[in-house]
Amino acid sequence: SGIGLATALELARRGARVIVATRSAPRGEAAARRIRTETGNAEVLFMHLDLASLRSVRAFASAVLRQEPRLHLLINNAG
Repeated sequence: SGIGLATALELARRGARVIVATRSAPRGEAAARRIRTETGNAEVLFMHLDLASLRSVRAFASAVLRQEPRLHLLINNAG
């Protein structure tokens, strides 16, 4: 919601591949679905990430390194 959602929407509108990373799967999946619907960009996905958990952060980083050939931009927006 808020700035994070607005930023993700704009990046998706511009054709970026966007990963919505949140600790709440239902909210993250809903946000990713909304962004795909509003922008027509199928390259928007949800991944679980709980910034309060080092284990979750490491698992997320490992998954991104495995799945993504490169990372051009990272926006942290928590709170």
